[in-house]
Amino acid sequence: MGIDASELPYIFERYYRGTNTTDALGSGLGMAISRDIIKAHGGTVSVTSERGSGTTIRIELPA
Repeated sequence: MGIDASELPYIFERYYRGTNTTDALGSGLGMAISRDIIKAHGGTVSVTSERGSGTTIRIELPA
């Protein structure tokens, strides 16, 4: 489905839910918690997305 470019800066904020979400039951915590866990392990997370084409989330952890 993809995420609008205007929303990408906010997806790792707690309680943020995109304007075009299909998951009406979500709390907006999943991406924020994931980011915090990844950072705690010395890793990084990044996202690229294009509306209508899909989203890629890249997680890098040290070996």
